[in-house]
Amino acid sequence: MNLSPPQLITWIIGVIIGVLGILIQIDVMSIPALEDIVRPFWLVATGFIILAASNLFRNL
Repeated sequence: MNLSPPQLITWIIGVIIGVLGILIQIDVMSIPALEDIVRPFWLVATGFIILAASNLFRNL
């Protein structure tokens, strides 16, 4: 398996989504519009999926 490093913007987006999920879960911050749509667990999972996909596919 040939892995490639993620592009900077993809890495930043993945990390921001994951950190938002963690901060919402531990009640450090609240985004009511976002909390009504998706649970914090899925935000963290989406962040990790974005990071994993960016390692597997080039130019992502």
